[in-house]
Formats: sequence, C-alpha cells, structure tokens
Amino acid sequence: MQQATSAAAMKVRNTVQVCRRGFSFVEAIFTIAIIGIMSSLVVAAISNASRDAHRVMARQQQASVQSALTAWVLAQTRMGNTAQFRSLENVRTTYNSLGTTSARFNLLVPNSASPDPNLRAGFLDQTTADHFLDYTTGSDKLKTAALDNAKQYLSLPDWQSGDFPRVDLVNE
Repeated sequence: MQQATSAAAMKVRNTVQVCRRGFSFVEAIFTIAIIGIMSSLVVAAISNASRDAHRVMARQQQASVQSALTAWVLAQTRMGNTAQFRSLENVRTTYNSLGTTSARFNLLVPNSASPDPNLRAGFLDQTTADHFLDYTTGSDKLKTAALDNAKQYLSLPDWQSGDFPRVDLVNE
C-alpha cells in the first residue's frame, strides 16, 4: 500500500512539475510590458543625448564663427601692407553695408582672387566654410547639419556702435 501511495505521490509531483515548466499567459504579458517600458526609456535617453550633442556642436560652431569674425575685424584695421590704420567705425560701416548674414559670412571665407593675404587665406578654413555654404539656403540664416538637427541657425546682425560684431545662435 505504501508503494502505491508513493507511486501516486510521484505521479502528482511529476504532473505539477510538467505543468509549471513555462510562463503563464499573465506572466508573459507582464514580462513583455516591462521590456516595452524599459526599451522606451532607452530610446528616449538616446534621442535626448543625440539632441544635446547637436546643441553642443552648434555652440562650438557659433564660437568658431565668432572667432573668425573677430579676426576679420582685427585684420581690417590695418590697410594692406601700409602703416595706415582704419578706424573701427570705418570697419563697422563696411560690415553693416553688406546687409545680410550670408554677405557678412562671405567676408570670412577664403578668397583666392584677393591680393590681400589675409583675405586669400580666409578666417575660416575652407572645409568649414563649405559645410556652412552647403546647408545655408536663405540669406539671413547660416546652417550646418548640426544646427539643422538642433533646429537652430546662426545670424550675423548689424554691428552696433560701441560694441563688437557678434554671432547669434537662434532657435527656430
């Protein structure tokens, strides 16, 4: 009798073990839901990191153009190879007469036809200038891939009296 009872108990244990091998439907649904929530958090973190990286690059490009603009102003105060100097007011008038951001940006681009060695070399390297020129479509918004992805653009506004020319980073 004891042998029959232990055989029956063994059969019940085996049946319980066979039935408990996989996930129940509810456990599977909860597992899928948790994986979905975790993956959405990861995707959100990655997209925020990408946007932040584009904004950092946009700030670096703004600083680069600002440095080039400052170098252009300093180069313009001397008239060619002479000992004569131009006033900042005269340089400001020349800058403001151009009127658009694109025209002002072209002052910084290398110009191989210029007799002035500073203008021939430019104040931005050719690769950077080409990248801006490839993405810029209008006359008042300088763009690059990073600026486009960050939904921003650079603007070269009028040079105000008593100030220095500046490069504005503008949100679209």
